[in-house]
Amino acid sequence: MEHPRPRRASVSIRTVAEAAGVSTATVSRVLSQADHPVTPETRERVLEAATRLKYRPSHVARSLVTSRTRTVGAIVHDVADPYFGEILRGLEDTCHVGGYQLVACSSDRDPGRELGYVEHLLSQRVDSIVLVGGGIEDDAYQDKLAALLDDYREHGGVVVLLAPNAYDAPSILSDNRAGSSAMTEYLIELGHRRIGFVGGPPNVRTSAVREDGYRHVMQHAGLFDPMLIESGRFTMEGGAKATADLLEHHPDISAIFAVNDIMALGALKYLASVGVKVPDQVSVAGFDDIQIAEFVGPGLTTVAVGTFALGQEGGRLVLRLLAGQSGRTTTLPAELVIRGSTASPAANDPMAGG
Repeated sequence: MEHPRPRRASVSIRTVAEAAGVSTATVSRVLSQADHPVTPETRERVLEAATRLKYRPSHVARSLVTSRTRTVGAIVHDVADPYFGEILRGLEDTCHVGGYQLVACSSDRDPGRELGYVEHLLSQRVDSIVLVGGGIEDDAYQDKLAALLDDYREHGGVVVLLAPNAYDAPSILSDNRAGSSAMTEYLIELGHRRIGFVGGPPNVRTSAVREDGYRHVMQHAGLFDPMLIESGRFTMEGGAKATADLLEHHPDISAIFAVNDIMALGALKYLASVGVKVPDQVSVAGFDDIQIAEFVGPGLTTVAVGTFALGQEGGRLVLRLLAGQSGRTTTLPAELVIRGSTASPAANDPMAGG
């Protein structure tokens, strides 16, 4: 039986500085052989710590010290998803006003592809990297990401997060858990008891946070059933398939809650194809409030996270950090938007809703 090789922890310039008992600036001077006065004893201590810890400097990150490109790199999970498109628009508008150009990359939620884009953006010496999509739950990916971004930030780069991530950096976040909890509570208040949940990829942190809100409310109400959860992979096709699977195995479901609007649109499409009336027979709710949600028939009940505003606030945070100001994590409120796709099951079926 093969055993996985233990992964070596990421070693940053800060780690070397702590081991040598000096500042990160001193470590940078020693390793770059800069013309700054450093005593032989200090130099030896830094080199010994770097060797012992097997530190490998990032020459790309180091180049940030000498120049700026007035460019911000953004990595999204799916550039075709309107959710990310609206965030990017807000981010781009704000960066443009500040004199920065935005470059966007789409990782398709692939850890290797996302890391490749991070390395590419570093090679282009962007002044800031914005991770727009939720963190991917993969240990090797997180280790490599932390190593790249730690070194980048230590040499002057700015990192901003616009979704939940294991990596620690200044963030602008939507209140995903509260929004999911509020939608679940609303459906229960309407009288629904069997609420199917269509989640995103299980390894994406945003999906997990939204599912946690649903689970908590359903458990508190004594209604939780793990068999009512399906993954729709954050796609329209996935939302349609998950809805079909849920109703095939649990025909007593009276509401579908999909944790992004694209999957909810997939649910609406499937229900229409099999002659199920929304909301007369099954209610459907989504999450994000993308622009098209208002115009489908019936209009989609959803959770508004202010995607354009999220991008704008992310851009403002980037500009503050690039100007040398401090940054912190800010959570934007999520609000229910009630439209025609949800209704009380008792309004059309006196036996529904328990």
